[in-house]
Amino acid sequence: MAGWCRQEELPCTLVGPRRHRSVSVERFSLLLLEFGEIYFEDYSCIYYPNASTESESIDRKERGRLKVCSRSLIFDALDHAYPILKIALRDCKKIERRQQQSGTSSSFVVVCSQYTEMLEGNIVSPHKFVRTEMRCQFSLSYISVDEVLPQIQTLQRASRLLKAEHQKLVNSIVQERHSKVSFNVSWLEDLYEETVVELLGERVTPLVTNPGRIMLTSSRIYFQPYNNVEVEPVLKLQLSELKYVTKRRYLLRHVGLECLCGSGECMFLVLPSPRERNRLHEAIMAQPQVSLSQDSLEEATLNWLRGDMSNYQYLMLLNFLSDRSFNDIMQYPVMPWVVADYTSSSLDLKHPATFRDLSKPIGALNDERLAFFKERYEQMRGTKFLYGTHYSAPGYVLYYLVRAAPEYLLCLQNGKFDQPNRLFHKISRTWENVNTDHADVKELIPEFYQPPGDFLLNLQNLDLGVRSDGVRVNDVILPPWAKSAEDFTTKLQAALECDYVSSHLHHWIDLVFGYKQRGEEALKADNLFHYLTYEGSFNPEFIRDPEELAAIELQIKEFGQTPKQLFTQPHPRKIVVNKSPAVALVSVDGVVCSNGDTTQGLATTSSSTVSQPLTPHSHPPPSPPLHINSNAPPLPAAAQTPPTNRYDEWIHIDAPPDSRSPAKGSCRDTKCLTLKHIDKVHKEAVSAVGVSHDSKSYFSVSNDKTIKVHTLEDNQLLRSSNISNLPLSSLVILPGSTAVLIGSWDNNVYTYSTEYAAVVNAEYCHHSSVTSLSWRHGTMATGSWDSTVKVWTLPYDPSCHKPEPAELQSELDHDNEVSCIDLDCDALRVASGTVDGYVTVWSIGDEEREYELQAHNDGVTALRFSPGGGRLCTCGGDGIVRVVDPTAKVEVISKRAPEILQLVCCCIG
Repeated sequence: MAGWCRQEELPCTLVGPRRHRSVSVERFSLLLLEFGEIYFEDYSCIYYPNASTESESIDRKERGRLKVCSRSLIFDALDHAYPILKIALRDCKKIERRQQQSGTSSSFVVVCSQYTEMLEGNIVSPHKFVRTEMRCQFSLSYISVDEVLPQIQTLQRASRLLKAEHQKLVNSIVQERHSKVSFNVSWLEDLYEETVVELLGERVTPLVTNPGRIMLTSSRIYFQPYNNVEVEPVLKLQLSELKYVTKRRYLLRHVGLECLCGSGECMFLVLPSPRERNRLHEAIMAQPQVSLSQDSLEEATLNWLRGDMSNYQYLMLLNFLSDRSFNDIMQYPVMPWVVADYTSSSLDLKHPATFRDLSKPIGALNDERLAFFKERYEQMRGTKFLYGTHYSAPGYVLYYLVRAAPEYLLCLQNGKFDQPNRLFHKISRTWENVNTDHADVKELIPEFYQPPGDFLLNLQNLDLGVRSDGVRVNDVILPPWAKSAEDFTTKLQAALECDYVSSHLHHWIDLVFGYKQRGEEALKADNLFHYLTYEGSFNPEFIRDPEELAAIELQIKEFGQTPKQLFTQPHPRKIVVNKSPAVALVSVDGVVCSNGDTTQGLATTSSSTVSQPLTPHSHPPPSPPLHINSNAPPLPAAAQTPPTNRYDEWIHIDAPPDSRSPAKGSCRDTKCLTLKHIDKVHKEAVSAVGVSHDSKSYFSVSNDKTIKVHTLEDNQLLRSSNISNLPLSSLVILPGSTAVLIGSWDNNVYTYSTEYAAVVNAEYCHHSSVTSLSWRHGTMATGSWDSTVKVWTLPYDPSCHKPEPAELQSELDHDNEVSCIDLDCDALRVASGTVDGYVTVWSIGDEEREYELQAHNDGVTALRFSPGGGRLCTCGGDGIVRVVDPTAKVEVISKRAPEILQLVCCCIG
């Protein structure tokens, strides 16, 4: 996966490096308007604060720009020491032309009962509300007052209407103005660009929407706003640089489209209807220059389960897929509280008491408070809910970011910071509140897990007030175990990635993105929120009353939105393992097992001679199949986590000999095995290794989707080929070592020719990933996460360049996912191991179970028949090695490996 998980390709957070406001040219921002207010245009003018209708004598004047908006007039002086002046049209008593003796005038007078001053001295601070009458004059510089004043007077009259009528009138004005504007083709980057589609739409940034025209050409996407608030008259993205194009929700409606380029440039567009949104999306995707690498949610989850994605990366991906965006503060990415200890002098990441219970939502962490919520739920009428507030809402996001993005909080709270006692002041106090306050169940935001944590510092020297205890609100007070904001966020990052959180994080995913998010399961999990926070809770097309629609949209805007549901069944648990390299295992006699886990891109070989190819299953046991919401969008790709390496360890067990096996050498312990090579040969985890029949070369396949062939003597690379778009799980070297069978997570088995260095055949064998392969005497067995083992007729002639197609011979159903298989020496029986610890020996001819036992308390990680077929060795995730006699149906011997070891492959003599 490419893109989303690499920080350089992420859309920046609200406080990231691209969040800035230029104050050297113009201070005006749409954040100064009321939510939903429209900025039409501006005019150069001179402002006279104390105008008189009887006299031409003016005390003072200021040059600047007059902004005409749907609900206000705003004057922004060129001198930034002077405050921005905002006059609400509803507070205007009179707006009229200024009469002069000459009979002509370019000025008009405004008389208002109150006004607002903002950004005085160009300092971000609470707005100053002046509640005295003011009479002022605006003299337009380059346009006649007759072209401007009628529109302002119409907007003033509209401001006195009822809300619904006011909105209707404003909408008609907007439609009339916008219908006269077409896209200015002179702004096209290339005169040879061809227009594909032109639509009306809005660009979304945090707390702001700006209307304009969207133009898609053969080379670029353009957005031309109807006003001049943007630095550039036209915003554009080059199609060839697009990294992802994703459909989005906006106000719970499917009308959004977000585009991101590799340079970090991003555009969140909202169209009038889902049909027009889909039309634009299809048109973009149809352009030859658009080439996106997008994989499935299932693939991303598997990457996380095997440790190729960090917890932070995976949670950010889930946010991305569930319509959370840094551009839409109403759906800002949400992250969990994971640490519960904010009072100790040190943070112990080995102690479970350090962590929050991730199986419960924030509102259910306190039993006493939960009892209150449940009692209130029982007494409710109509649509019931447990929590009236949400874990993620604009107010909560800006509560955390008040020091880094104060202008956004001023916009949200009508020009005021919150009361000092309610501001984000101390980490431990905030954690206490979310555990005790009946109106506070908020989670965290990504910035808490991104050092250096500057959002916790008052770097702008904001005047945030003094608390009732006399303490001035300044930098956030950190817990005793944090030396600085950077140390705090670094330690939280370590906590998020630690083993305890990794093994419990799936519970929180179930609550926020999964099957416990809504409905009956949400109620059982004490995770039920107000119905309007959920997707599909209302259809605006069916609401005729404008007042009702406005009230619903206000509720959605201010009180939070639940992410899109991604999973409909329990999310699989991440298996936490100790990292170590993989080995090609060789046994002289007895049983040898190694502790190499997912192998992290290393392969080693032994100097011992082997009698047959080895196919160790060196990845962890497969996770349960993922039940993913079919509406989940595709996603971009993920970065890899650097491996940690240490040498492998071996254990040896003496077992009674198999009378059917040929005699072996006299070596009886692993000391006779000597390490010959340890080399990094893959970019990702090695999943299987095999040695050629002449012991001159070794083959390896990997999660990096490649097969590599090296010489055994001097480790020279002979072949390297990409096989699939998904990881490779297993391999079998066919007679003559000129062809190899390769199992893949894309459900196929490939035949790879070492002579031609190419795939010569592909068989679609299963409905889910192929996890294991075995081949003997023209019979091939395949195991899969679809809970089946299939036996195929697959003859192989080394002289034939193209093999015959495989023919299905038997299909053996299992109750759980199959993790490993092996054919006996005569290819009459096949043994299978499953993720729930069961081992089964099947008779292929009659498809009957000959022998079955629960060999392990955890998944079966490897099994192997002895050369004569009279013994079967199994290894499990529980650290047990067993040797059984499947004919006599008895256990021959068992032994537990040291706890430090994870058993992943075996061989029996």
